Amino acid sequence: MSFFDKILKSGYSGNNCVLALDIGTEFVKALVVSIDEKNKKGGVLGFGVEPQKISHMIAGAVTDISGVAQTCKKAIEAAQNQAKLKADQAVIGIAGEFVKGATFSFNFTRDNQKQKIELPELKSIIQKIQWKAFNKIREELSEESGISEIEVKLINAVIVDIKIDGYQVTNPLGFQGKEIYLSIFNAYAPLMHLGAINSIAKILNLDLLFIAAEPYAISRSVENEGDAIFIDIGGGTTDVALMRNGGLEGIKSFGLGGRAFTKRLCDILGVDFAEGEQIKLKYSQGDISPAVKKKISDIFRQDIKIWLSGIN
Repeated sequence: MSFFDKILKSGYSGNNCVLALDIGTEFVKALVVSIDEKNKKGGVLGFGVEPQKISHMIAGAVTDISGVAQTCKKAIEAAQNQAKLKADQAVIGIAGEFVKGATFSFNFTRDNQKQKIELPELKSIIQKIQWKAFNKIREELSEESGISEIEVKLINAVIVDIKIDGYQVTNPLGFQGKEIYLSIFNAYAPLMHLGAINSIAKILNLDLLFIAAEPYAISRSVENEGDAIFIDIGGGTTDVALMRNGGLEGIKSFGLGGRAFTKRLCDILGVDFAEGEQIKLKYSQGDISPAVKKKISDIFRQDIKIWLSGIN
């Protein structure tokens, strides 16, 4: 299912536009997007960007629901003023260390290879893969958080590969065969994290169509039949999506983003966060002297090594 198919099948009211909201650690970004149902395309009509307060988000997770909601409201108002339209339905993107995704595969041997594959059989196989993914993701989150029982929910899923007796197909229904190979990408997030997003949508009086894992959304928006890697360096985390042969293989997030580099400058140079951020931005734009550039490069050297180890 394409990203636009998901919008159209998630209760879209047909008002010709939706709101896309990216709630990041550093900024909230809002887009009012026109919807062409016939051609399944969209166009940006207006956008708004609003900086987050430092204490409102940590590593992609909401720590102050009402504070983040107010920031979202400002970004949304800017986008709607530019578009001269009001969007009541929204798709909200989330990322961060606790959003987990991976591709899980399953080989299934059928009892009757002459019988045609029908929908109930396919649903049964998919359900087995979902449970396998669910248990593995819960184990990973429990190890990382130190919480033995952490509740998670599936937020995105897409079939990556289907083979029948070794032959690749796009739709297995109606085929015959003995061996079915199915590969599915699943993205999960903790219920607490999703609950905060739902609360924000409620405060803003938005009809939330669905929540999307941002690395998943980015990879699905690009037509690519080969291998690719998508890297999103945010304020609190770096999010990575890996594609192989045009299919999404996995997503990864680790807690090292732009704020970590700003804080390093603050610690070494003895400046406050706002001044450290300005120094970092001037460094990235090349708007500093060669001597200062070298000093900052030396300060960042160890952090960059750690960041690269997270990518690898």
